[in-house]
Amino acid sequence: MNLDIHTLSDSLLWKRFLEGDSSAYTQIYNRTVQDLFRFGLLYTSDKELIKDCIHDVFVKIHMNRAKLAPTDNIAAYLTVALKNTLFNALKKTTDSLSFDEIGEREETVDESPSTPETIYINNEQEKQVQATVHTMMSVLTDRQREIIYYRYIKEMSIDEISKVTDMNNQSVSNSIQRALGRIRDLFKRK
Repeated sequence: MNLDIHTLSDSLLWKRFLEGDSSAYTQIYNRTVQDLFRFGLLYTSDKELIKDCIHDVFVKIHMNRAKLAPTDNIAAYLTVALKNTLFNALKKTTDSLSFDEIGEREETVDESPSTPETIYINNEQEKQVQATVHTMMSVLTDRQREIIYYRYIKEMSIDEISKVTDMNNQSVSNSIQRALGRIRDLFKRK
């Protein structure tokens, strides 16, 4: 039975990668590289450093695949690996961004608006959204920002977040509620 590599579940794709299937390795890269890059932008503006760290993660998993455990969430697994690799690399540099600058680092899609007015309106709306996100994130702790990122940007479940952050499910839920409460309080004051 030859399943299409593009439609495999994470657990089957990872299993094939662990068995040495190079097309599974390539597919894992293709499925995750853009999200990993965006995640890296949360920690640094150095795009080359992010690319290098992503490369390091993929080299490391390829070299150590015989020792790796099964996973049913490849993106979460690689996000943790990238986070650790980035933290190690950032210890050596000073070009680190705080989560406060999240809004300034989000990649945007250019839909090629047809008129100068549309371009201007889109740019102004984007600036407003970035300012709002920046304001919201500035009232949160680093841990809360990370959990909010996983929950609402990556759309991870509480269980997945708890695995990635080494927190129990209740602590993750409490952190989300506290973060949302702080954001609500911020907007009540305005």
